[in-house]
Amino acid sequence: MLNDKKLILIVDDEEDIREILSETLKSLNFEYLTACDGDEAITLLDQCHDTIDAVICDLKMPKVSGDQVIAHGAQHYPLIPIIILTGFAQLDMALDHIRLGAFDYMTKPFRVKELLLLLNRALEYRQLQEDKIAYQNTLEKRIEEATQALHNRVVQTVSSFILAIEEKDRYTQGHSKRVAEYSGLMAKALNLPEEERLDLLYAAQLHDIGKIGISEHLLNKPGKLNKIEYETIKTHPSKGVKILEPLDFLGHLLPIIEAHHERFDGKGYPKGLAEDNIPFLARIIAVCDTFDAMTSGRSYRKALPLKIAIQELKDGAGSQFDPQVVDAFLNVFEETLELKMLSQGAP
Repeated sequence: MLNDKKLILIVDDEEDIREILSETLKSLNFEYLTACDGDEAITLLDQCHDTIDAVICDLKMPKVSGDQVIAHGAQHYPLIPIIILTGFAQLDMALDHIRLGAFDYMTKPFRVKELLLLLNRALEYRQLQEDKIAYQNTLEKRIEEATQALHNRVVQTVSSFILAIEEKDRYTQGHSKRVAEYSGLMAKALNLPEEERLDLLYAAQLHDIGKIGISEHLLNKPGKLNKIEYETIKTHPSKGVKILEPLDFLGHLLPIIEAHHERFDGKGYPKGLAEDNIPFLARIIAVCDTFDAMTSGRSYRKALPLKIAIQELKDGAGSQFDPQVVDAFLNVFEETLELKMLSQGAP
């Protein structure tokens, strides 16, 4: 039984009914509060909802009716079951009030066994609802913990891969970090949702992971690459996919990483994708990657001046790059990057 000192609110404008219910509940080992009208009942609900376990409420009362008490309880305190007490036994009226939010109904004059049965059912129902909420809260916490663990795993994996890339190619040290920084600024400028922002950040950090599969001699060659060497370098997006494929939690990033050297006009690699067939996040990385490559020193040339690099992006809009992405990058450059890079000694 669930009637171990449970607190029941009695609502009825007839004093005799309140006294009968009070004595009955006391004999059944319940505690009780009484309200002589709907207005007082609503006040008690607002003040004592943390301790009230159930409500027995008359329907026909002056001023504030039982309907209003039921509606108030259902809206603000849905866990508190309300049992209708009425002198009208019409089924349709009872069903209407149950739809309004009441748990069940009982007719006057009531029987003690009926009252006890209804209260126990109501309290059992409430306990089930509370258990359900507790389970949902626990489940949400577990999901949050699992998500955070996955996030930490991604961060650790990405960090390890970045170190491996930079160990092979001394000229690209810091490149992935800068591309990720520029991509983050782009995500904000383009109002990307949080999930896409994180995907962009991780993909930007991992976009050159395939260079692990290319010889250091080729990566660090000081002169111009010949055709065979250039074709080898062009395999790094596909090599990156092969490296990351076993990691299921990074699988959704693979199309982005593979496509960061595709061109808007379809003349890029490895698949010759064009326009909207190129993942949007890959189009963002393409601009950020190219800008950093032009403004950083390489084995075969010095860093280009900022003005020239920006002009190259403008000239490539619509052919090499998505014009929308270029426009967004130009805004980011003017508002954030230009002053910062000049202060760091960029030409």
